[in-house]
Amino acid sequence: MKRLRIALLAVALAAPSSTFAQQLPNGHPTPTSQQAEEEDAIMPSGSVPPGSIQVRLLNENGDPLPNTEVRLGVQFQKISEGEKKTQKVAKTDARGEVLFSGLTTGGDFSYRVSAVSGPAEYASDPIQLKPDTGMVALLHVYPFTRRVEEAAVGAIVFVYVETRDDVFQFEVLTRYGNRAPKSWVPDDAKMRLPEGFKAFKAGESMSDVRFEEEPGRGATLRGTFSPGQHQASFRFQVPRHGESSAAFSFGLPPHVGEARFIAEAAPSMEVDVDGFEKPQVDVSQTGQRVIVTRRVAVRGETKGLGSFTAQLSGIPTPGMGRWVAAAIAALLAGLGVAAFRGKLGAESQAELQERDAERARRVLLDEVVDLTRARRADRVGPGTYESARRALVEALARITLQNPTTPRKGRRSKSDKRAKRGTSA
Repeated sequence: MKRLRIALLAVALAAPSSTFAQQLPNGHPTPTSQQAEEEDAIMPSGSVPPGSIQVRLLNENGDPLPNTEVRLGVQFQKISEGEKKTQKVAKTDARGEVLFSGLTTGGDFSYRVSAVSGPAEYASDPIQLKPDTGMVALLHVYPFTRRVEEAAVGAIVFVYVETRDDVFQFEVLTRYGNRAPKSWVPDDAKMRLPEGFKAFKAGESMSDVRFEEEPGRGATLRGTFSPGQHQASFRFQVPRHGESSAAFSFGLPPHVGEARFIAEAAPSMEVDVDGFEKPQVDVSQTGQRVIVTRRVAVRGETKGLGSFTAQLSGIPTPGMGRWVAAAIAALLAGLGVAAFRGKLGAESQAELQERDAERARRVLLDEVVDLTRARRADRVGPGTYESARRALVEALARITLQNPTTPRKGRRSKSDKRAKRGTSA
């Protein structure tokens, strides 16, 4: 799972090929120097006493917000003692400032400043205090809207899929940008997921921006999208039943200006997404072969991209030969045991046991060779390879255990030869 998250992050931060260079879609905000100067900030300050955090609360115009409640979250975390969370509350003065003092310094404690305006919540990054200086936390509070059209919001969505033996493992990352001096607080922003999805898990986030599962349907986008950039992620699975092709339908959340679909792919696999660009093959930063395609909203798609269906074909499937071989081996070994016990009388017990066991060995060894070649050619996945190989090896072991003294045809043991010479004499 960690490898999948790293691969998705690598694709999101850097395009896998020159054709898919990172570009912002229509409606997606482009950061400017003016925006950067207005961003929230955490800064050390010699004018603030050590063990203290001075909060400056500003509105969308950069003016102080007086008499406004500010919360300071305190988190203590130590391996030997566990985690403890507490909270301090105070109000800003006429200058929009409030000082939290008497705080513990060091790496075991972290602090976070937050303020609430209606359904919107604004918070700083975690703060760790050094013993020799205090900190200043600059935090903006913006007006909010429920209407995405009023917030000048745009997004890029990345969908990454890994084909496993029993499931398709998906990871979804959304990167939203807001270039209006107003926050967007969605109340009905949904993303429809493929039918039968399971094992939904939202990614961790430093803010309240997140996805929540809507069982049986998909995920709902929650949180406060203040001016700037925000991202939220989640992962889920879709059951796989050994098929060589599969289709997955998605419905995108509001104002998505660009969607990218990335699939880890064996050499035999192909990807086709309706309405998307021609897929390109590349190698991810984790060394995996991937197929990448995208679609960018065009003029007139004012609400962003809607839904899409992705088709995977040429998926490696485990052949039935090795399982049939295991069944044949068990049957032949059973025949040998039957002969050994005197239940078959047409041939001598030794000859029948020898023939059946040798035939089973040859079939199983051939299947082990074929399985190894298929794994090296990426025609079977690691899980299928391990389970099939284990079945074959166990079958071989059973034959050896059930026929420990059976000589191979045409080869007699020295003790047998000595016994025969003794009888002749």
